Amino acid sequence: MPRASWNGFLRLSLVSCPVALVPATTEAKRVRFNQLNSETGNRVQQQLIDSQTGEVVDRDQIVKGYEYERGRYVTIDDDELKALQIESSKIIDLERFVDREEVDPVYLDTPYYVYPDGELAAETFRVIGEAMEHKNKVGLGRVTMSGRERLVLVEPRDGGLVMSTVRSADEVRPAEFGPPAKGEIDPDMVGIAETIIDRRSGEFDPTSFRDRYQDALRELVAQKTKGQGVAPREVAEPPKVINLMEALKRSLAQEAGSPASEKPKRAGKTAPDRRQPALLLPVDGGRGETAPAAAKESRGRKKAAPEAEPVVNLAARRRQKA
Repeated sequence: MPRASWNGFLRLSLVSCPVALVPATTEAKRVRFNQLNSETGNRVQQQLIDSQTGEVVDRDQIVKGYEYERGRYVTIDDDELKALQIESSKIIDLERFVDREEVDPVYLDTPYYVYPDGELAAETFRVIGEAMEHKNKVGLGRVTMSGRERLVLVEPRDGGLVMSTVRSADEVRPAEFGPPAKGEIDPDMVGIAETIIDRRSGEFDPTSFRDRYQDALRELVAQKTKGQGVAPREVAEPPKVINLMEALKRSLAQEAGSPASEKPKRAGKTAPDRRQPALLLPVDGGRGETAPAAAKESRGRKKAAPEAEPVVNLAARRRQKA
């Protein structure tokens, strides 16, 4: 398990248990670049320079300062910061519980896994988690991390708890979508869009996602390492949509598969298909059908036709006898 980012207590009223917060995300696999001297190929280092004297300052000489007037600072050392603690520095107090659907996702920030810290904490930890799950609620509290107090959301998940920091109201910009479009939306266009959505619907599977830009970076690094040239990549912009209905119909045909391309080709001229290609839907079993298979099926139908004649004649003779 990765090293904990925060250790303290999770509290529900007078009940508390020690917990540890571990980041739920990582960027360890990202491609990262170093800064090099273009002439020597050596890595470069940054130095801290005194803004007035121009002299290099060692890191052990650095202190924190707050500019209360222009050019005038008050210094604060690490011991003073450690002594400056509030309750949320050590305790995540679940002050309020709300429905998960009430929390706008735009407010959620960084997720953390919440782990019980020690065997004695496990029972209390489970009781709090199962109580929230049974009531279908999430808890809101506060935690002090990285020099600031944050509102947090704690929710049960897979027998454990996940905590997400919550952005404050002044950190979220209001939406400026503008007034809605004039007139009513064509229900047929909405229906086609819904059909496309249905065809692309499935389960959420984050393992199926790959960062293609990072893959391209790795490929670029591999090519450069081997001394190979790099071909430029270009992405064409999508064409402008002039007729929305026609674009939706073409999209539906693309999602359904092109029936004309799936239809077996036959020798000679055939009558043109006067149906609307954009509205054709696939038929089960039609995809991947080959011309020989279709011809064999056609011959089978021709052979089956004569066998139906005696049945008709037999029915006629029965009516005559009656």
